[in-house]
Amino acid sequence: MHPRKVYTSLFLLLLFIAVFFLKDNFNGALYQDEHHYLTAAVTFSKEPIPSIHLLKSYNELNTPIPFILGGWVVSIFGENIQYLRLLTFGVSFLLLMTFVWSAPNKSRRFFICLAGLLAFPNYYLCSVYYYTDIFAMATALAGAVAYVKGRHWLAVVFFVASVCCRQYMLAFPAAVVCYELFVILKRSANVSQFISNMLSDRTWMLYVAAVLSIVPWILLWNGPAPSSVMADQYYDSDKLVKYNFGYVLYSSVVLAVYYVIPEIILTGKFRYFIDYPRNHPRFFAALVMLVILLVSFFPAKQAYNPYFTWPYLGYVDQFLVTIGITGLLKQCLFGILMMIMLMRFISPHFNFASCVVLFNILLLGKAQLSWDKYSLPMIMVLWFLAMFDNHWSLSFYGCNKSETLNVK
Repeated sequence: MHPRKVYTSLFLLLLFIAVFFLKDNFNGALYQDEHHYLTAAVTFSKEPIPSIHLLKSYNELNTPIPFILGGWVVSIFGENIQYLRLLTFGVSFLLLMTFVWSAPNKSRRFFICLAGLLAFPNYYLCSVYYYTDIFAMATALAGAVAYVKGRHWLAVVFFVASVCCRQYMLAFPAAVVCYELFVILKRSANVSQFISNMLSDRTWMLYVAAVLSIVPWILLWNGPAPSSVMADQYYDSDKLVKYNFGYVLYSSVVLAVYYVIPEIILTGKFRYFIDYPRNHPRFFAALVMLVILLVSFFPAKQAYNPYFTWPYLGYVDQFLVTIGITGLLKQCLFGILMMIMLMRFISPHFNFASCVVLFNILLLGKAQLSWDKYSLPMIMVLWFLAMFDNHWSLSFYGCNKSETLNVK
């Protein structure tokens, strides 16, 4: 056992124990979504192995694993939110143990990356209440760990489980497919060789299966979620055919604030961004045009309806409004932050982290609402990847597959 990991685990255990007592042993009134999440858990407690009818009709937007697990807890311990919060809290602790014990033993950024994950405000909120996010995050991180370590069948199982916790987790196996095909493309001289290499290196096909694990749910519900709850939350069929580029803009802002800017400060890689226009002029011009297009024609605005009445896009948006940055000035600032994010991840040296960002950001354009926490799984995986020296040092300048996924 590596001493640093042991000491970190003990510290986290003591921290979790302290939080447990500070939160009054997780007793107390239900918090926001817990009002209906508890009801869902009670519903699933009546069918430990849920029937097709229950899977079709349960009154939640999210895929059901968190509610199935919650139902098991209710059936054993009774209808008490304390036990469901303990379930969530325990899964959160397992997530951190996965993060700690899967890290390289000699990473110079171990504590920085762990702190980066814990500093995200929604991590705490998703850990101390019975929310579904932490279940999706834990399985997505386990899938990323297994992929980095070359345990592909195990990675696929975890990624399928993550999709069964939250639909948009399919961004992670999709990122793997994209990255694996990109690596094959780089080593192929022509189209015929690319096809030949695709057929000989079939790792990417496993992850296609993980992406397609969303299909049975869509077929079951005739849509992305049970239709009754979609109607209740004003997520109607007309909105399904629309794509919200404003949410893409805001999710890019969240990534810049919670990951890219801290990374720049911690690594001192300011020069990379200064040199980017000269080193990659075509990329820079294209990204500038994209950002101007989004800011001009697709400004980031929150959904507002009788079900969801909070006016802000998330904590970052709320902070800017509070200090008086609103309107066009705010959208321009959003554009600058998105530009920083794009320069960080989009270059000729496209890598696995770039794929993770690309698919998560694009998928969030189909979200029902914009919210900071929807970017947390992506940021969690990025902090995990940053612990590997080769990924961190070369991610600004490019790296090949063997370098990025070098685990020691």
